[in-house]
Amino acid sequence: MMTKSENTEELVFNAVQEYLSDNRVLEKDNLLNFIKSYFSKNSMNINSEGIVKSLESLIKKKRIVEGSRLTKDSILNNEKRQKIYNLIKKNPGLYFNEILKKVSSSNHVVYWHINMLLKFGLIKTTKIQNHEIYYPQTIDEEQSKREYFKRKKECRNILDYLEKNTSGVLKSELAEKLEMHPQTIKKYIKYLEKYGFIEEEKYSPKEVLYFKK
Repeated sequence: MMTKSENTEELVFNAVQEYLSDNRVLEKDNLLNFIKSYFSKNSMNINSEGIVKSLESLIKKKRIVEGSRLTKDSILNNEKRQKIYNLIKKNPGLYFNEILKKVSSSNHVVYWHINMLLKFGLIKTTKIQNHEIYYPQTIDEEQSKREYFKRKKECRNILDYLEKNTSGVLKSELAEKLEMHPQTIKKYIKYLEKYGFIEEEKYSPKEVLYFKK
């Protein structure tokens, strides 16, 4: 059962949807006047303070966003935007160019849809390795980074090699067999250890063996 404030918020949200149905951009001052008039016409006795608090709550929850014609309920009605969201949801840690390759649209259009998903809180973003990566709001930042490295070509090559060599592998062997620079191997080994993909075992005073977990 909804509380009085929750009920007021839903009534205000319904009024907002009515306001936006005429393809109007959400501007707080104009919207406030519209809602007051809307409630008056429909004989709803809700004071200005209750309306303002409800609007603030709706904005805080990102159910509505100033400067937009949409609500959180309608944000995924656009087919292309929904495709981008589903891509990010299934593949947390995607960066812009990866998304662009999978969606047949211009840079500008893809960026705009991503920005809308960010504004309404359906996805989040963080930076890693000079990339801005995107992930659904249902997972945390560290998990998105883990998924990013899981897909990284260099990391996949290292993990595939370790999987075939279960007795352990030295960094020097990885560099030689995978034809990667030792510093590159060192860099990705660090990430793979950090995110729990591999583990190490002492081999000599200066060397360690790496294993896939």
